Amino acid sequence: MRYVGRCLDSLQAQSVGVSPVVVVDNGSTDGSREWIQQHYDGVEVLENPTNLGVAAGYNRAISACACADASYILILNTDVFLEPDFIARALHALTASPDLGAVTGRLFQEGTGELISGGFFLRPQIRITYRELTDEACEVFGATGAAVLYRRDVLEDLKVDGQYFDDDYFAYGEDIDLAWRTQILGWKVRYEPSARAYHVGSGSLEGRLRFLDKPALYQRHTLKNRYLTVVKNASPGTALRLLPWLLVSELLLWPYLLVRMPRRVPFLLMGLVEVVRLLPAALRKRRQIQGRRRVPADHIRRYLRWF
Repeated sequence: MRYVGRCLDSLQAQSVGVSPVVVVDNGSTDGSREWIQQHYDGVEVLENPTNLGVAAGYNRAISACACADASYILILNTDVFLEPDFIARALHALTASPDLGAVTGRLFQEGTGELISGGFFLRPQIRITYRELTDEACEVFGATGAAVLYRRDVLEDLKVDGQYFDDDYFAYGEDIDLAWRTQILGWKVRYEPSARAYHVGSGSLEGRLRFLDKPALYQRHTLKNRYLTVVKNASPGTALRLLPWLLVSELLLWPYLLVRMPRRVPFLLMGLVEVVRLLPAALRKRRQIQGRRRVPADHIRRYLRWF
């Protein structure tokens, strides 16, 4: 609840009308739902009885907007504050080309003003990088789920098993997975730096941005979801190119975790057990995604940043 009011205020201050505005309350216990209903009459609040995860929350909100026949859908974290022309600038860019599926803006760290993302490229360890983004618009691999404007018909095209984001991810990496699928299906994502916003980052986790600072559950999902992303999206050739990087990453990561947080390691290793449990579903989704591929298998290489 700490940031949601300022986030909703920034939506209401947009230079273009925004409707409907849907907030999914993911099992909160701090009175957020009641507070929003009391202070924001035009906001629809959907309540999940428990925390079903970021991906499931996104999916429920997107479905509600799709049912309202919205042509464009803004995905927005509650700890993001938009400048008044964010949507107008993103919409202008999105409507400029029929093969654009999504547009994101230039996101700055709230409080420091440091550029912290928006659009991103892919690292071989299945991490994101945005170091080369400047004040020039460009195509990117994908957009973080913090603030991104999608065409609704593109989101419908991206659905697998009736889901936009993959519920199995729970949290972290679901935006990388969706970005990869967006590329496979031939849609482009644009970084538009004139659309500006400010992001606290991990607002629901008290701003714990670093992997080591996050709760163990979210660390486990982060580790698990890297492998699900590769299984579902990578062509055989791309998987072979990524494999050495992933192996080196694992050989460095686990000894480091054993030193830094030895008591957590058994719990984190259960993430690999989860990968095995989810593997049949991931392979089924892979067949659906790869069966609809509209670009060459090596298309992804242009968005990989090795260093």
